[in-house]
Parts: sequence; C-alpha cells; structure tokens
Amino acid sequence: MRILLVNPPIDSVLAHGHVSPVTAYLFYNSAPLGILYIAAMLEQHGHEVGVIDAAAQGLDVAGTVREVEAFRPDIVGVGSFTVTFETTRVLGRALKEALPGVPLILGSYHVTLVPHEAMAQSDFDVGVLGEGEHTMLDLVDWHAGRRTLAQVDGIVFRDPSAQGGLVFTPPRKKLRELDELPYPARHLLPRNIYKPIPVDDHAFPKFAMITSRGCPHACAFCQKSRSGYRSHSPRYVVDEVEHLVRDFGARDIAFVDSLFCANKKRVHGICDELIRRGLHEQVSWTCSSRVEVVDRELLAHMKEAGCWRTRFGIESGNDQVLDFISKGITKEKIRDAITWADEVGLRPKAFFMVGHMPDTRESIEETIAFAKSLPLHDVTVQINTLLPETPQMEIWRREGHRWGRVVNESDDEKSFWEPTFVPWGLEPQEVVELHRRFYREFYFRPVTLARHAEAIESWRDVAKYVQASNLFSFLFFNAQRPSLRMLRNAFGTGGQGNEATG
Repeated sequence: MRILLVNPPIDSVLAHGHVSPVTAYLFYNSAPLGILYIAAMLEQHGHEVGVIDAAAQGLDVAGTVREVEAFRPDIVGVGSFTVTFETTRVLGRALKEALPGVPLILGSYHVTLVPHEAMAQSDFDVGVLGEGEHTMLDLVDWHAGRRTLAQVDGIVFRDPSAQGGLVFTPPRKKLRELDELPYPARHLLPRNIYKPIPVDDHAFPKFAMITSRGCPHACAFCQKSRSGYRSHSPRYVVDEVEHLVRDFGARDIAFVDSLFCANKKRVHGICDELIRRGLHEQVSWTCSSRVEVVDRELLAHMKEAGCWRTRFGIESGNDQVLDFISKGITKEKIRDAITWADEVGLRPKAFFMVGHMPDTRESIEETIAFAKSLPLHDVTVQINTLLPETPQMEIWRREGHRWGRVVNESDDEKSFWEPTFVPWGLEPQEVVELHRRFYREFYFRPVTLARHAEAIESWRDVAKYVQASNLFSFLFFNAQRPSLRMLRNAFGTGGQGNEATG
C-alpha cells in the first residue's frame, strides 16, 4: 500500500513567500523524527512510503497538496502539533477536497491532548492517540479490509450514530521496549534541508536523534509533563550513531530528547560505548540535561565521549517562580551544574522564559541578572504561552483571574515570541521589551562576545553568523535588520537601551 506522511506547513505566512527568522531557524532545524519512525515501521512491513516535511521544504498548503497528489497515496497521515494546528486544519480541508476518497489520518501531540477539538473538523477521518508506529500498521489493515476501526486500539474516529459523533477505542499500551523500533527513515527526506541555529552549528552534516520518550517531571508549562519515561539502551543508541556516521556522513548529532540525562548510569553507558568504538573521534554531539541530575564526573565523561554542549532548562532566576512552575530546582543547583559544565568545556546553553504567571518586572530583571552571572555560552529565551493540557492551563482554568489575562488567543508558532498571556502588573509591550532586553544584555557583553569569537575557526563560521543576522536582529531589536543606531545604543548602554526603530 502507498502511504504518505506529512509534516504540515508552519504558518499561513508561507502563502506570501516568507517566514520570520525565528520560524526559519527554530522550526526547520531538524527532521520530524516521530513521522520518520512511523515511516520506517511501515517500510519494514513492506509498504511504499513517502514523507513530506512541508515546513522545511518551504511548501505552502497549495504546494503541499500538489506534492501529495503526485504521490498518489492510498492513505495520508498528517502531524498535528498545537503550534501548527491552524495550518493543519487548512491543509486537511484542502487534501480532502483534492483526494476525497483517501482516508486522512491525524496524529501527534495535538489530537492526543485535545481530541474533541482536533477532530471537530470533519475532513480528518481518524485521529491517532499516542504513539503511532503500531497504530498505523493496524490502520493499513483496516483500509485493506482486514479489520474494522473498532478493532484498532488507540484511535478516535467518526460515527454519526455515536454520541458526539466520535468513537474512542481502548487506549493503546505504550511501547516499553523502544529497542524494537527500526531507525527513523531519514532516507525519505532530502538531505541538508535543515538549518542549525548558528550558535548550535558545530560540524556539518548535523542530524537529530531521540533516545528516549516522555518525561518524568512536572514542569507547569510543558505538554509532556509527567508523560512517563522510557529509553533506548546504550547499545541501541550507539548503533544508531554508528549508522548515521556510516550511512549519512554525520559529523554532529543533536540528541533532542526532552531529557537525555535522566539516568546517569545510562548516559555513562552511552559514553563508554562511544569511546570503545572510537566514535567519539568521528562525531560530536549535544544533549539536554537537568541541573539536579548531572555532576562533574558525568559531565567530564560526556566531554570525553565527544559531547561539545549540554542544554539546561532553567526558565527563571527567581526561586519563587521556580517553585510555582514545579521545576524542582534552586538557583544554587543551577549555578553548580552550569559551572561544572563550563569547567569541563561543554559550552553550556540555557533555556529561559519570561511572563510566567507569577512573574513581575522585578522577577524578570532578576532572571536576566542571574543569567548574566552564570558561565553560560548561549541562551534561548521564550515568552510563556498557555498551551492545552499543561499544569499551568489547569491553574488558569481554576484561578486565572489571580494571575493575569489572555491578550491573544493565538497558539501558533509565533506565540512563544509574542505575548498571548500577560501577568498582572505588566503590559504586553513590556513583556516584549524585557524579552528583547534579555537577549541584548546577555549577548552584548565582552565575555559573551569573546566566547563566540573563540569558537570562530574558519570563514564558514563567519558566514553562518552573517547569514543569521536577521535572526539576531529580530531577537535583539524586533527588527529584520539592525541599524547602526540600534547597535550604538545597545553597546553604549550595556544592552539596556530602549527599543530602537531606526
């Protein structure tokens, strides 16, 4: 059977031929591995599979539909992340009009978390709830007449006679033995279409890997909160690394797990195996860590095994805010972990948010000062967004009037860079100004500039910064290109100047 899986276009702005620099770099920087795992499973069972990553391939809805029609699929599966779901709706309607007899399957996080909302549009025939590898195999059997939809676990489908017009089948058990999965079918997408963020571009070609699923922690803003944690064995992980080096020429790998360093024994095992096979001399890598899990010994072992950067989710530099968002960490633990990472040469990077429910101007300024006091090489700063099925959304529904107000109902990919929720005591423009100020104050310092200058070893390194100047300009100044006045103001005031317009 011919099955086509689609990662939808990012935003309707594509119809006008351009995307924002944040969208281009932060949403196109790695392949859609969830779709590629499903594709690999289908191929393993003898099906002909195609994959379209419309976002990375620069396709709008019309262009995506043309590509789908050209493939002549028997079944089409479409991803459904919350931040891209509005475009997914438009794509679903267009696909059903173009291919009315072809079943349209909706999968991934959004339909899993809010199935009634996601399936409100009648163009989607079936929604896959949870992991899709085995469910899609069963749906192929359904389409071939070998079973009914009611016999497929883990889905929601339409039935006019059912209450609400939808039928939910029994939940599918989560896959426990992840090592049973084939490697993602990366060969189904064009090579070199993904753009690493310049500060994360260490060697090329660069590939992404996921070595675990779920997260055991309960961060208030996260849709993966308390989703259960399972992981591949160290041997499987290093086998896949070896596959990427041998078959794709990988020179750098980003482990994009929600939490790579959840289990110290497993990470030590991965490092031992990389070193034993000599892969630490062939490929570098990055990963995510939690500050309370790592110690200096583990970080030094990661460095020895080829890791050049670890990323920490910090989110705030205010202890009261950290407690509210259930990070389970303190500023002291944060400082220890980042200092150790810097001392062993791992160029630590941290993720922050501004606009948490209890945030004030003072707590955000405290967070900026805290970030500057740490030996961090880079930061990513987002604006807090209320997402469906997160702990903070539950708080908002119970007692939202205590904390602030929603100023924009949008939850598309721009939400993390434009205010949607604003705490009491702050205005939307203040949140934007503090967000940009965070970037300017962190990066426009001699110590940060020196760290980046030290990493420049070739003209290619220079070129990648020049190519990303529009991204930096957007993050620092909310403008497409920096002017001399902007730069003069930023450097002349230590990054604390007001937003410049020209």
